[in-house]
This record gives sequence, C-alpha cells and structure tokens, in this order.
Amino acid sequence: MRLKITLSAQHFPVSVPVNYNHLLYAEIRGKIKKHSDIFAQDKNLRRLGILKDKFKVYTFSFLRFKNFIITDDAKIKLNHPDDFNFFISSPIDSFIEAMAVAFLRDGDLKVGDIKFVVKSITKIELPKFNSEMKLRLLSPIAVLRGKSPGQLFLTPDEPSYFERIKEDLLSKFNFLYGEKIEAMDFEMKFDEEYIKSKGGKFSKLIKFGRTNIKCFLAPFVIKTDPRLIEVGYEWGFGHKNHLGFGMAVAEEINISPAK
Repeated sequence: MRLKITLSAQHFPVSVPVNYNHLLYAEIRGKIKKHSDIFAQDKNLRRLGILKDKFKVYTFSFLRFKNFIITDDAKIKLNHPDDFNFFISSPIDSFIEAMAVAFLRDGDLKVGDIKFVVKSITKIELPKFNSEMKLRLLSPIAVLRGKSPGQLFLTPDEPSYFERIKEDLLSKFNFLYGEKIEAMDFEMKFDEEYIKSKGGKFSKLIKFGRTNIKCFLAPFVIKTDPRLIEVGYEWGFGHKNHLGFGMAVAEEINISPAK
C-alpha cells in the first residue's frame, strides 16, 4: 500500500538541508511514537516491533519539490508557493493506514525545524505486475556489500551488485509470506540512455548521521517473477529502505505534484 502526501510550505523563502533523509526518518519515527495508540492496535505491527523502533518494513521517497535552488551552504531553497509530494509505502497495509491517520491528526510534516502543511493524502493503487517492467526511482538504491570488510556499499559495475538485490528481494518475500521461490530468472539493468544524458553520473552520496551512503538514481528494467517485483515496489529495492532508499514507481504512472 502506498500514500501520496501533498504538502506546501507555510511561508517563503524556506530552506531545508540537502541531506534530509535522517530528518524524514526521525519525523516518521516521531509520528509512530506520538500516535502509538493507532499503531498498537495491530497485533502484527506489535509483533514486528513497531513500538520499539524495530519496524523496518517500509520505504519513502525524496521530497519531490518542483522549483528550488541549491545554495552554497548545501541547502534546498524554495522561493515559490508550489505544492509538492512525498510518498511512503509498505507491504503491510495496517502500517500505511495508521500512518495516514497520524498525518491527518497532525496536519503537517516536519523536516527539522521546518513545518510543511498536509494538503491532501491519497492512496495510490498498485500497478499490474508483470515479469518485465520499467521502473523509475523516487529515492535512490543503496546496496550493502554484506559482511565483507572495507567499503560498505556496492556499485553497479561490481558483479555482486544485482545479485545482492535479488537475494534481498527473495529474503523479503520469504519474510512476508513464509514461502521460498526456488527457481526463477532475474535480470536488472539501469537505463543507459538516461545515464548518458547525465554525463555518466548517476551516483549520490547521502550523509545519514555518521554514515555516507553511496547510492544510485536512474530508471531501470527488471525481469523476474512478478511477485518479487511487487515486494520491491512496496518495500523498496536494495537495502536501507526504511531510511528512505529504493522506492520505485512504474514508468507509466503519473507522479506529478497535485495541482
């Protein structure tokens, strides 16, 4: 299940840090704690540690600002009164339903000291999942190396990058449904034309606390069991999804901010 939350600033100009993932994560955790009465109603959420900061079965997007500038002091500055969107998604519907109530109760989303007003909340219907799909990213993919020493995050030119994404999707599917997909094809590839249009640069380095997260943002084609694509769509592709990484949208779906 997925929500589109349409937001607006209370005054202009307004600025937020370029590296704001940790602030959005803190805001989501804050809403869970503040409105624990809603989240605690669901036995499954309690089992998954929703009240103990252990729940990680969700992902969220960048703040999809329309008009902005990046300042010299690494801030995103908004000068115009344009609405913008924020998406949050989870394969556990009760979590998203409770989150919708939390946003409606508060009527705002805070990014550090900056408060944005909630103008509307919309449930986004899932697309039809096929064995081959082209997806766009609403937040970049981060892929952990695993238990190997040294560099924490893999890059797409390393042989194990897409294998790690596959393993993660299989693990998530097993976690959600208690089943294993034994035999399946898997192919995933970033859009080379898009990467060329960006001068070959599609990596990002996002600072989250003391960790610099190496991640990648480009459309991609994935060919595999549709059930795995659905898991990635709702929970996120790659790792660190609950910190705002790996959210994707079907290529044909319009995600422009609401007017």
